This record gives sequence, structure tokens and C-alpha cells, in this order.
Amino acid sequence: MKHEIPDTLLFRFFAGQASNEETDRIAAWLNENPEEHQKHLNETHDLFLLSIMNEPELMPEADRNLLYRIRHAKIFRQACGIAAALLLAFGLSYLLFTQRLERMVRQTTSIEAPAGQHIRLALADGTLVRLNSKSRITYPALFNGPERRVRLEGEAMFDVKHDAEHPFVVETFACDVEVRGTQFNVLADEQTLEFSTALFQGCVAVRNKLNDEQILMEPNTVVDLRNGHLYLDELANRDDYLWTEGIVSFGGNSFEQIVAKLEKYYGVEVVVERREAPAIRYKHLKVRTAEGVDHAPRVLQRASDFTFEYDNASNRIFIR
Repeated sequence: MKHEIPDTLLFRFFAGQASNEETDRIAAWLNENPEEHQKHLNETHDLFLLSIMNEPELMPEADRNLLYRIRHAKIFRQACGIAAALLLAFGLSYLLFTQRLERMVRQTTSIEAPAGQHIRLALADGTLVRLNSKSRITYPALFNGPERRVRLEGEAMFDVKHDAEHPFVVETFACDVEVRGTQFNVLADEQTLEFSTALFQGCVAVRNKLNDEQILMEPNTVVDLRNGHLYLDELANRDDYLWTEGIVSFGGNSFEQIVAKLEKYYGVEVVVERREAPAIRYKHLKVRTAEGVDHAPRVLQRASDFTFEYDNASNRIFIR
């Protein structure tokens, strides 16, 4: 967006009467065309200094006497000297401002949700993020540039602040997810090579880093990465995304998947002390994590053939 700066605004800035918003406008204007706009700034500042240094009275003719010409030349030299000093101060201030801005853009923050917990945070652009257990997000202190980019390791739910001119990009080990304002869930586990994106609202483009294939998603769809390729399906069940409400769904999961969820959502270590995995016969099962670490296995064993013991001292669940 092109910024138009009237001379009256520059005069208020030189007089120290510009607001923070107006100062930001001037900084953006200078950044658009540094050479030309800096030249105009210099000329306007000279006029400003001369206007405040001359008294509001009739000026004598230039050739009236030698004294006036000397005094006038002296005032003009003083004005130019002050102008140069102030412009130097402003230039240094703007340089420091841009350097500080660049540092903020380069400075990143990494947050990891503790085991068994999920956290909620707001990014600088107003985007809301819910970070699942053992997941990490890395993001800049300030978004600046053509896109808003964050990196995710694990799982997170995003409610992106709409900004069509600055797409929001979630970078993962396998794919990049680009949005312009929407709600979606991303799961990216590099250890298990698992990646999926579920879209609830808006529009999302998922790009595969392995072969550059891309899928444009519509609401109520899910994309999975299988054997190095992206597959698009309808989102038939949202139970797996209830973790933001403190609910874990075990419906239709294998025993190995249940063990992984117990360790992820409860922050425990599961030790299996049997040769064969127990058969789990639940098609629909949801439990709240707030009910305790031993609640889920106690409910699960009602429709299976295993027993368990929870050792609080070592924070382990033994499956027998």
C-alpha cells in the first residue's frame, strides 16, 4: 500500500506533535522510496526551521543595508546547521528503529506444551494457537514480510487471523500448510512420519515438500501423507480433534495407537508385559483427561482382556 504524506504531517513530526501511528506512517513512507522521500524530507525540514525562526513581521528589502544581509545569512546558516543536526538525529533514530524491527523479525520464540497438557497462545497477528501435549511451535516475535510463517513439531489447532495480503504458513517436516484466515488442525510427527491436516473453516493449501504436489482443501476435509503422497478425504469424525476440550477419543484405535495416546495425553510411560497385544473392542470411546491417569485404562479393560497397574512413583502404567 502506497503512503501519501502531506507536508503538514511532516511539520507536526518535526515539532514533536505527531502520534505514534503518524510516525509509523512516515517511517513506512521513507521505506517506500528512501532516496526521493529522504530528499523531500530534508527540504521540508529546512522550510520548517526557517518558518519558526523568523518573526511574523514585514521583512525589509534584501538590499536595505549590509547588516540585514549579514544577519540573514547567519540565520540561514544556523537554520541549515540545526536542520542537518535534526535530520541526523532523525536518521539515526530511524536507523535504530529499522534495526530494532529487523531484530524482532529475526528473533524467534519456541514453546513446547508439557506432557499430558495442552496450552493456548496468541501470536503477534492475533492468530490463536492451541498446542497439544509434547508439541512445539516456533514463531517470530513480529511478523514482517509477504507471509506469516511458523514451524510446528507435533500437533496444534490454529484459528488464523484473516489477512489476505499476508498468507499464514505452517511449516512442518513433511509439508507446508498455507492459509489466509481459517480454522484447522495440523499433526506433524517426524519420528513416526505421520502428517495430516483437518480443515474446519476457510481454505487451505497443503504442499508436499517431497515431490512438490499440492492439494487445495475445502471445509470438512482431511489430508493425510501416506507413502510419500498426499490423499484427500472427507472429515467424517471430529472426535480425534476434541483434545482442545480435554477429551481423548480411543474409538476404533488399535492397541498400539491407544498406548501412544496414553503416553501423549497423560504424560506417562506405558510398559507392556505381555507377548500379544490385547484385543480392544471399543468403536466409540471418549474420556476426559481431568478424570485422572488411571481412568482411561480402567475403562478400556472393561471390553478387553488385560489388567494394568499404575505406579505413581515412576509414573508408569504396566499392562499385563
